[in-house]
Amino acid sequence: MSTPPKPGKALSVKVDPHLYDDLTVMLRTGMTLSDAVRHAVRIVADGYRGAWESGRIPQGVAPDITHVMVRRYDAGQRPSDEPGTGRSDGRSDGRHTPPAAGHTGDAGPV
Repeated sequence: MSTPPKPGKALSVKVDPHLYDDLTVMLRTGMTLSDAVRHAVRIVADGYRGAWESGRIPQGVAPDITHVMVRRYDAGQRPSDEPGTGRSDGRSDGRHTPPAAGHTGDAGPV
């Protein structure tokens, strides 16, 4: 297992055609490349953390993420870079968001 760069250091990733296409989609929101990478990694890490904390997947085993839940768009919502908006669940403590009611079965979203 390798370790991530220390906070404040740069991350270098070779861009393949799939990553290029994915970043193109995310950049359509107006976010920066750094924001896109941070956002994507946060979502996946939250899925891993939740699967491990719930005991559904053994620690260190990559879960098979099959679903992503998206909140309905509210035309009056603030852009995500405004203070107070933070993560989509409104929390900023970095811990996993528990699954929504009805999504706790072994094959359900994490």
